[in-house]
Amino acid sequence: MKEIVVVAPIRSLADLAGEIVADAPFDNVGIVPGTLADGVAAARAAIEQGARIVVSRGGTYDQIKAEVAIPVVEIKVSAFDLIESLKKVRQQGRDELIGIVGHRNVISGADIVADAMGLRSVSVEVDSRSDIAVEVDQLIRLGVGTFVGNSKVEAEARRRGCSAVWVQSGRRAIREAIDEAQQILRAAWQQKERAQQFATIIDFVHDGIVAIDRAGAVTVFNSASEKITGVGRLSALGRNIADVIANTRLTAVMESGRPEIGDIQHIGNDVVVATNRVPVVVDGKVMGAVATYQDVTEVQRVEQKIRTRLLEKGFVAKYSFDDIVHRSAAMAECIRTARKFSAYEASVLISGPSGVGKELFAQSMHNASPRRNMPFVAINCAALPETLIESELFGYVEGSFTGAARKGKAGLFEMAHGGTIFLDEISELPYALQGRLLRVLQEKQVMRLGDNKLVPIDVRVICASNRDLRDLLRQNLFRTDLYFRIAFLNLFLPPLNDRIEDLEPLCAHFVDVLSRQYRKGAVRLGGEAFAFLQRHNFQGNVRELHGMLERAMVVCDGGTIGVADLTAVAAESGPYCSIDRLSFPVSGHTLRDVEQSYIRHVYQTTNGSIKECSAILGIDRTTLWRHLRKQSMA
Repeated sequence: MKEIVVVAPIRSLADLAGEIVADAPFDNVGIVPGTLADGVAAARAAIEQGARIVVSRGGTYDQIKAEVAIPVVEIKVSAFDLIESLKKVRQQGRDELIGIVGHRNVISGADIVADAMGLRSVSVEVDSRSDIAVEVDQLIRLGVGTFVGNSKVEAEARRRGCSAVWVQSGRRAIREAIDEAQQILRAAWQQKERAQQFATIIDFVHDGIVAIDRAGAVTVFNSASEKITGVGRLSALGRNIADVIANTRLTAVMESGRPEIGDIQHIGNDVVVATNRVPVVVDGKVMGAVATYQDVTEVQRVEQKIRTRLLEKGFVAKYSFDDIVHRSAAMAECIRTARKFSAYEASVLISGPSGVGKELFAQSMHNASPRRNMPFVAINCAALPETLIESELFGYVEGSFTGAARKGKAGLFEMAHGGTIFLDEISELPYALQGRLLRVLQEKQVMRLGDNKLVPIDVRVICASNRDLRDLLRQNLFRTDLYFRIAFLNLFLPPLNDRIEDLEPLCAHFVDVLSRQYRKGAVRLGGEAFAFLQRHNFQGNVRELHGMLERAMVVCDGGTIGVADLTAVAAESGPYCSIDRLSFPVSGHTLRDVEQSYIRHVYQTTNGSIKECSAILGIDRTTLWRHLRKQSMA
């Protein structure tokens, strides 16, 4: 069956409607006969077969409209149709009273048209309960000799010997009715489409959504609500909200007209949700209320999933201030200052010799800051060749250089968006790149290599250096403007030799961790061994101490680390123990000459082992390689 059905009370109407449908053409319009007696039955049969809109006229239209639930469009009698009927009366030449009988929608305005044409008339409105024969008899007694109306009026008038003209709807009225039905159909489709879109959106979101009307009955209950509450949608819809969610407070919000945002609510015995409740206000009147809510345990699960992914990429800060082992007042003051810095967005420069724990402080500041749940990205500027630093920091697009990944790559600044980026050994950043880094920090935008568009970033910067950047400024090896950009807040971490009171808690901590790591059982540091460490000159600071204890843990045989275990390490690392006996020229050479001479000495002592040499010197292998290359030794 077609979507639109014209129920035609008379054959001529059906024929004319058929011509209009064929000429248009209207592929979705069907025509079925249906008189006043059987029009409703014809309409119901069409609806059962899929019709969505019915078109009819006169009394048949009135009856169908009263009986069916879908839209019914009327074929109206236009002024043109009335004029045509009254012209036929005038052509008959009868100068007598005319009786116009019909439903309101047919005879409306008929007396005015008749008067304008110079005809005397009287109008009688009838409905589906009227007895046409009785109405015709009454008009005859009033002197009516000619009747204008529908087929029943015509039949009753002729049966009594009177003249009659049948009012029929013309082509224009039928076409207008079909056009109106088409508009209603399109509007219905659009409304259904929008309703389906809203339903899909409401069901797709992870938040539970519940809405109630003025009576407190549930009108919206999405699939997330089903999962959170354990109540089925069909069971919830139409019921009072108090019977579905006992303590929802939606009715209270509707009564007060004030929203409640960020509330914590218990549903049942186990589920805790964070909820927002707002009234629905139409023209200043509260017409209902809506609540959205999230399962707190689900939010925690998603957050844990995100943090796990960041951890897999190494973009998570693992340490906090509680992990910093210390006893000295100097280190306590550093922690106090760093905690204060954590609350602010300004850049921080951490300085101090190698091995004092600069990254430990950087991670602790990140975890104590408002960015704690966002990425922490660390890069050692000395650990990468100069040719790769730019692409690692800022990323690149496809084809930007030979060997570039097919789809390009995001730089570390983009990966740190929303969080913290830690630039260790910032002093080793090539001078040419310092200007670009400065622009990124100032503009908070980054452009990938080979690209022509800027990517906005929101990153807090923490830098670290084991060299005095102010000396590099004087040597024009570091940009002054970049220095003042990254050194808003300064934090100096003193070497271990200057805070020897931290040695005991550090030793206890490392021995405990290493004994468990190597499954050595209960291992302790002997008194003489500790005294030896107190006299030791820690050039590598805490990192050197950890390395000495780790190697001693490996070589010790009993449950106590003795001096022999530590001196064995020292003997293997000859330069550490013999440094006081090394002789250097006292004049005619710069500090750089002495530095290079010592690097050559350690390199030769370790038989050219980059790994051992860098460990002894307390510098990264890339930095060592760069020094050796300058001396043509690598």
